[in-house]
Amino acid sequence: MQIFFVVVSLALLIFLCFKGVPIFFSAMISGIFLLLTAGMNPVEQMTTTYVNGLAGYFGKFFFIFVLGSLFGKLTDISGAADAVAKTIIDKLGDKFIIPSILIAGAVLAYGGVSVFVCMFTLYPLMVSLFKKGDITRTLIPAVYFAGAGTFACMMPGSPQIQNLMPSQILGTPATAAFVPGMMAAVFEAVLVFVFIIWYAKRCKEKGMHFEMTEKDKATLELKKDKEIPSFLVALIPMIILLVVLNIFKLSAEVALFIGFISALVCYYKQIPWKDIWKHLSDGTKDGTGSLFNTSAVVGFGSLVQATPAFTTLIGMVTSIGGSPLIASGLAVTILAGVCGSGSGGMGIVLPVLKDYFVPMGVNLEALHRVSTIASLGLDSLPHNGLVVSVLNVTENDHKHSYFPVFISTCVIPLLTLVFMIILFYAFGMA
Repeated sequence: MQIFFVVVSLALLIFLCFKGVPIFFSAMISGIFLLLTAGMNPVEQMTTTYVNGLAGYFGKFFFIFVLGSLFGKLTDISGAADAVAKTIIDKLGDKFIIPSILIAGAVLAYGGVSVFVCMFTLYPLMVSLFKKGDITRTLIPAVYFAGAGTFACMMPGSPQIQNLMPSQILGTPATAAFVPGMMAAVFEAVLVFVFIIWYAKRCKEKGMHFEMTEKDKATLELKKDKEIPSFLVALIPMIILLVVLNIFKLSAEVALFIGFISALVCYYKQIPWKDIWKHLSDGTKDGTGSLFNTSAVVGFGSLVQATPAFTTLIGMVTSIGGSPLIASGLAVTILAGVCGSGSGGMGIVLPVLKDYFVPMGVNLEALHRVSTIASLGLDSLPHNGLVVSVLNVTENDHKHSYFPVFISTCVIPLLTLVFMIILFYAFGMA
């Protein structure tokens, strides 16, 4: 019965998120329900266990979230992200509209630009190109997510939080399991490209056309005649960030700080210095806001760990036959779906998996890579905050735009997870 109430509390968390209740309040309500049904003191547990779980995660990842957000803010306000995306799209030409946008999004994400900043960078370009190619604007969210939110985030060496978090918890490098990781990334990229291009063609065959909105017109006008750095200058801080993180093996916090400083120097001419403190303040708020939401879910996970039913649940997960990697992949995938957050799901379950599986001799680099791709499987279910935000920003809705998002960000990553585990068996790392 205790396990049943744990499951019900998780279902309540999902339900509240679906209904638009802010994640902090969803976690609080679900946590109190969990404690009451477990016969535990809610006041004592919420003021100690929950707060310690939230605060511990917030402190551990504070600089990664904030510096990552600040780096993204500089690439945005300087026009550096626009320069990278525009150059790639211009080089590939109008005949390859969707592939060019996918590649541009992937380059920006792998260069350390947050997926939300990528949205505001790519959106005006996508509106212009979709209009030119007469591609239905209902596909804008799927094309954006497919490029910036899939294979680029799980590739070895990526400075995205999904790849940095396992490094912090497991002590592994950002390039962990490099060869099988890159093979899996290529596998996912091919599936994503094929599906999105096929789906766009299918939409055209169904007679779907581009329809310009007033917001589209205003967005295009806002970006018009904006001074941006050259392509090479725009790339320099991104390259520096990747080099210090993956070649010099500096910590994620130091690498992001160096990337931030190099962006200040390289984008000096294009940065609106008069409003610089406002922009940096906004970047800090964005980073801490995202971190707090994730920490709130991790706090709920701490409550789950404190219940008597948790040991039984872990025993069920860890007793799954085969490699510990299979159990780890399932656990991270499920929790990412429950939380509507890949980093939130990983933050809850990865420390626990480490304690159980490291003594069993699990390959830590393989565990790192499996956790990274698993966190990108069900994290983008309809209640995911970024999914909702992107649909709102692009003036779309779940009914008309979510299906291709689901295939490219949920189904294909889960297929990639299976492929990756098979690779680890083949490489003798499972």
